[in-house]
Amino acid sequence: MICHRRAVRRFPFMTLLFVPLLWLTWGWQALPVQNGQVRIVSIIDRVTQADRAALGPFALEQVWRLSSGNKRFGGYSALVPLPSGQFLAVSDRNTWFRFAPPVQAGTIALPMGRMLVHRPQKDELEYFDTEAAVRDPLDGSLWIALEDDWHVAHIAKQGEAARFYPVPALRDWPENGGAEAMTRLADGRWVMLCETCGGGRGGLHLGLLFAGYPGTSAVQKFGIVLPAGYAPVDMAPLPDGRLLILTRAFAMFPAHFSNRLVLADLARLDGKRPLATRELARIEGSALRENYEGLAIRPAPDGQVEVWLISDANDSAFQETRLMQLRLDSAKLPTQK
Repeated sequence: MICHRRAVRRFPFMTLLFVPLLWLTWGWQALPVQNGQVRIVSIIDRVTQADRAALGPFALEQVWRLSSGNKRFGGYSALVPLPSGQFLAVSDRNTWFRFAPPVQAGTIALPMGRMLVHRPQKDELEYFDTEAAVRDPLDGSLWIALEDDWHVAHIAKQGEAARFYPVPALRDWPENGGAEAMTRLADGRWVMLCETCGGGRGGLHLGLLFAGYPGTSAVQKFGIVLPAGYAPVDMAPLPDGRLLILTRAFAMFPAHFSNRLVLADLARLDGKRPLATRELARIEGSALRENYEGLAIRPAPDGQVEVWLISDANDSAFQETRLMQLRLDSAKLPTQK
């Protein structure tokens, strides 16, 4: 997430740009699931060959612009693949919608609802900044990372209240730049990356590697080097075990976002030095760039890998909710060493 109501004094320009975010508050009770009308428009014909070439080993399958008048729509910062073949898009406004490929242009009714329904209060009704969501394949439950809290939320079943687990290592992470990316590895370990911890000097960011579930298992701190000026916003493991990390940057003049996809191999983490990564793709051409914050990976029928991205429009008239489908030929990835 780029804008947060607690960051008003630090980012006056961003506050003006995304001022519609400031009125948002959350209720205590779960809202019933309802269908919302979503308009889907393909914009792939605007994409240039140069934009495609910058994607490196990823082939662009499609890119859509999504819009809806439903108040629960927008702000998506996580994308979760489901066993049914559907995707669950989770917003940093604590809402979700669900869709199933193949995505077709037109207007369609999609189910929408509230994600978290309750958490311990301090002295006011609190803001839920849900930035990352991961489905546990063992029981189908969801784990949610909150950017503005040092707890992680666990939802055992849709519609149930979440259980919150404290993660003391998150206490020092900033409220407007904390737990932005989280994923589960095939061996049962979990990884979490901080958006702004480490200052980003030379591309340095901080992460946590959990032996098991976050908040319930031993944790190891580590550093990771990403492209300078780019922050991690989501990640997921590839079939070979390496991590595909979505990073994001914002430029002021002219105001625009850009993203890069990078590769990280946690098998090379030794705890003595920051983990190096390798840039794979750039999403920064005028026809493609947006504030992509959600990433999901699933196998393609032909044995390749589908990569899906969704953007957070921040309730801004200057941004759009976009959904992008990429195809990765794993044979084009750098070899493991």
